[in-house]
Amino acid sequence: MEAESPAPQETVLIVDDERFIRDLCVEIIAGEGYRVLAAEDAGEGLRLAREEPVGAILLDLMMPRMSGFDALQILGKEFPDIPVVVMTAQSSQSRVIDLLKLGAYDFLLKPFEPDDLIYSVRRALERHRLLTENKQLLRELQARVAELTAAQARTQELARALQDQVQAQTLELSRGRQLTANIISHMGSGLLVTDRDGRIWMINQHGQESLGVTAAQAVGQRLLDLFPDAGPLLDVQVGSVLRELDLKCPGGHTVPLGFNNSLLLDATAGQPEGTIVIFRDLSDLRAIRAEVRRKDRLAAIGEVAAGVAHEIRNPLFGISSVAQILMTEVKFDPVHQELLAAMQSEIKRLNSLVEDLLNYGRPSKLQRTPQVLEQIWEEILGLAREELAGAKVHIAREIADGVPPVLADGNQLRQVFLNLLKNAIQATPPDGRITIRVYRVRRSALPAPVQRSLSLLAGDGDPSREYVASAVTDTGVGITAADLDRVFDLFFTTKSTGSGLGLAICRRILEDHGGAIGVESAEQVGSTFTVALPL
Repeated sequence: MEAESPAPQETVLIVDDERFIRDLCVEIIAGEGYRVLAAEDAGEGLRLAREEPVGAILLDLMMPRMSGFDALQILGKEFPDIPVVVMTAQSSQSRVIDLLKLGAYDFLLKPFEPDDLIYSVRRALERHRLLTENKQLLRELQARVAELTAAQARTQELARALQDQVQAQTLELSRGRQLTANIISHMGSGLLVTDRDGRIWMINQHGQESLGVTAAQAVGQRLLDLFPDAGPLLDVQVGSVLRELDLKCPGGHTVPLGFNNSLLLDATAGQPEGTIVIFRDLSDLRAIRAEVRRKDRLAAIGEVAAGVAHEIRNPLFGISSVAQILMTEVKFDPVHQELLAAMQSEIKRLNSLVEDLLNYGRPSKLQRTPQVLEQIWEEILGLAREELAGAKVHIAREIADGVPPVLADGNQLRQVFLNLLKNAIQATPPDGRITIRVYRVRRSALPAPVQRSLSLLAGDGDPSREYVASAVTDTGVGITAADLDRVFDLFFTTKSTGSGLGLAICRRILEDHGGAIGVESAEQVGSTFTVALPL
């Protein structure tokens, strides 16, 4: 087993060429319990310092071969932490300053007292011990700093990873919220959410439009305070299906609602927190239902009328034949001849009515070819030139560029447009104006009455589908609100000589083409009949 090396803090190296001084120093220092190494010249002292752990060096300046000055410079470079105490007989101030510049820690003036020697040795060893401990502490501190730096780097890496994760989750949450907000805002139904006290927590855009309120007016208010009749909306029934409610709104109007509702449950405890109501304005649906019922009724009336007209036609033909025979073969006086002529005129009017009834009830056989509506209108306006001049009615044309032709039966379209023009002439006072418009349009931009009529056609629910529209606008007396929904009914007319078949036949022709007709009117302002034909 190897002996442990003595601690550097307890070892003193003495370098002096005078044996007496060298032995005296060894004896004094060793007597204090320190380990002592001795060298008789600077070269041997450097060798021992390099081989042995030393805590302090006593160095004589005046030595042969290598002076103490040279040795001090070498020691300062190789062993900067080992204090060197210079032993010299010269005590000038300049000499001391030079020694300190060269790296000397302390100096002893020869001859010196043993106490002075021990004092200098102890100070030098303490200095060395402090330097050694400081270096150790510095190494430990540097190691700790390195550990902390590494830990900080790991912490920063974890922080960056956590930040990335938080950002990703925040982005995902934001996308989820945005998606939810987009879905809610673009729902085709109203969405209303209340808390457990019945206060409105959220209402989407469609719901605001349906109920005639804004979010600023509704949110935070009790639902029953805004809508006293809204109790059924908060009444959640287990297994409930779609229910209907006529809700009176703050503006005074009543909105028919179809709705279903459910409880809003707490995400953690599953306890009721409020009510979720999904609703829809049924006004258009009820109008469509009424339109369907009206069409079914008109279809039944049309079938009966066509059957009656068929039965009337034969005896009417017989009466007409007898009247013709009487007019040609019997000589009546002028008064009776006028009566026979009036009879023939009425027979022709009845026969025309019978023909219209038969046409209304007869299945339509369309001869479809590409038709340019502008050309059809030019033909009709040419035929009606004298009638327009006699009525002193002005015509304005607004034909859009690039309107494509439609696939339709030209003769039937002429019948429709001619009927609309005659009605407009009869409704317009002298010096009034009739405007003919032809344009290309999407279904969603058509007038509401036309859109409702198109909704009844099977397979026509695309709001982006394109149509060619033709509108006839007059500056006439207009149509009363009570009559507006009846103008297309069979036998309905406001004219003293009208049969009430013209607009009904127009509507049937357009529906056979997959199109529709609608009217908008205001009394003493005028009316607009709009025809839409699909491209």
